[in-house]
Amino acid sequence: MTLLRFAALGLCVAAAVHAEPPPSPAQLRATLVIEPPRIEVGDPFDVELAVVTPPDHAVLPAPVPKAIPGLWILEAERPSVERQPGRWVHRQRFRARARATGALVWPALDVEVQASDGTKHVVRAPERPFEVRSLLAEHPEQPSFFSYRAPEAAASGAGGVLLPALVGALFALAGVALFAWVRHARQASAAAAAALAALPETPGADAAALAALGRALAALADPVRAADLASEALRDWAAARARAPGLRAATWEELAARSAPFLLVTRWDRFVALVRELDALRFPPPPDGAADRARQTIARAAALVGGSP
Repeated sequence: MTLLRFAALGLCVAAAVHAEPPPSPAQLRATLVIEPPRIEVGDPFDVELAVVTPPDHAVLPAPVPKAIPGLWILEAERPSVERQPGRWVHRQRFRARARATGALVWPALDVEVQASDGTKHVVRAPERPFEVRSLLAEHPEQPSFFSYRAPEAAASGAGGVLLPALVGALFALAGVALFAWVRHARQASAAAAAALAALPETPGADAAALAALGRALAALADPVRAADLASEALRDWAAARARAPGLRAATWEELAARSAPFLLVTRWDRFVALVRELDALRFPPPPDGAADRARQTIARAAALVGGSP
C-alpha cells in the first residue's frame, strides 16, 4: 500500500508540473493620450483615457476636469469597452479646445473600477503634459491673424460733366494695370516656387529633430510620452525639410495617400512607416515591450534624419 501511495503521489506531482498554469489576470492600469500630437491655439483636440482591467470589470465614467488653465472642455463621452483575451480595455474620450499657448497639463484622473464580486478599486491615470503653439509661428512677419486696412474717408466736393468721364478712364486704366500685375505676379510666383525647390535642405532642421528625438529617448520610462515626442519631432522635421507646414498635423493615413514632396522623395516611404509605428505606440494601452519598440523606432528615426538623402 505504501508503494501505491508513493506512486499515486508521484503521478499527481508530475501532472501538476506539466499542467499549464492559469493565465494571470491583467493588472489595473490607466493612461492618457492626446491627439493630434501638435496642437495649435483655437483648434479642438481629443484626450483619450484608457483603463485596462481583468474581464467582467466595470469602469465608472471619469469626472470631467474643471477649470483647467488655458483649456475649454467641449464634451465628454461615456466609456466604451473593448473585450480582449484576458483583459478588457475601457476607453473614454474628452474633447477640448486650447485658448492659450505654451506648456499646459491635462490633470491626473482618478477612475473607479468595480469587480464582478462587488469590490471597488480606484486607479489613477497620471497627468499628461503637452504644448500649444501659436498659428503666427508659421508666419512671424504677420503681425496679426487677419490683416486689415482702415477705409479711406470719401472726398467731398461737387462733380461736373467731366467727373464721370474721369472716373471711367481711371477704372479702365486700373483694369489694365491689374491685369498686368496679376500676370507678373503669377510669373514671379512660379519662379519663386522653382527657386524654393532648388534650395538645399536646411541642416538646422536636422539638428533640431535630432535634439527632440534625444528628448524622446530620455522619456522612455513612459513609452506613450516618448512616442508622442518622437512623432512630433519627426513631423516637424519633415515639414521643415519639405517646406510644407501641413505635414505637422497630418495622420499617417493622409501622409500615405499623398504624393511624396520633392525635397523628401527619397525618404518619404521610410518617414511614413516610422510615423505609423510611432502612432501605434502613442495610443493606449501600450503593447508588450513598448519601451523597447519605442527605443528601436526612435533610433531608426534618428538614422533617417541624420542619414543622406
